[in-house]
Amino acid sequence: MAKTKPRCRLYLQIPLPLTAKLDAQLSQALTEVAPACVLICDNGTPLETSPADALIDRIQGAGAACLLENGIEAAADLGTDGVQIDADPGLYGRAREALGESANIGVSCGLRRHEAMLLAEAGADYVAFGDSSAGPRDFEALSELIAWWSEIFVVPSVAFNVVDVKEAEQLTQLGVDFIAPPQSIWDSDAAIENLRTMDRAIGRIRRAA
Repeated sequence: MAKTKPRCRLYLQIPLPLTAKLDAQLSQALTEVAPACVLICDNGTPLETSPADALIDRIQGAGAACLLENGIEAAADLGTDGVQIDADPGLYGRAREALGESANIGVSCGLRRHEAMLLAEAGADYVAFGDSSAGPRDFEALSELIAWWSEIFVVPSVAFNVVDVKEAEQLTQLGVDFIAPPQSIWDSDAAIENLRTMDRAIGRIRRAA
C-alpha cells in the first residue's frame, strides 16, 4: 500500500489581549477543530503571567502545541512548547540555546527560499511561508514555493494567513503541512463555522508521501 503524508491540520493565531469573545471562540475551536498548534501573537501587548499561564495550560491541555511569537525569554519562563521567530540564524541560535533541543522553534520566512533552506538545515522545526501582513498576497508565488518545498524537504511547512478555503485546499494538495488562517478570522461571528469548513476541506485530502 502506498504511503501517505499525515493530514494537513490547522494552525491557529491568537491575538492579544484575549477578549471574552475570543476566549470563548478559542475554547470552542480547541474542542471542535483540534488544531495542531496555537500561536500567541506578538501585537505589542505584554504577557501577564497568571492569565498567560491559564491560556497556555488550556491550549496544551487540548493537545495542541502552544508557541509564542518572538518571545524567547517569555517562552522559557512560561513553559510554552516553543516560539516562532524571524528567519535569522543568530536569532535562531539564541532561541535554541535558551529553550533547548526539545523546544519547537519555527521560523517565519515570507517568500524567501534561501532563508528557509538555511534555517531548516540549522534545525528549525518548521518553516512558515506567506505574508505576515493583511495586505495583498501573491498566492501564485506562495503556491510555487510550497510545491517546491514539499518536493525537496522533509521539514514541515506552514502557509500563513490563508482565509479562502479553495486556496487552503490547493496548498494542501501541493504538500503544505499546516494552514494558518489570519488573526482577523476571529472578527467574524461565523469564525468557528469557517474554521470547521476549512478543517474538513483540508482534512479529507490525501497526499502521497
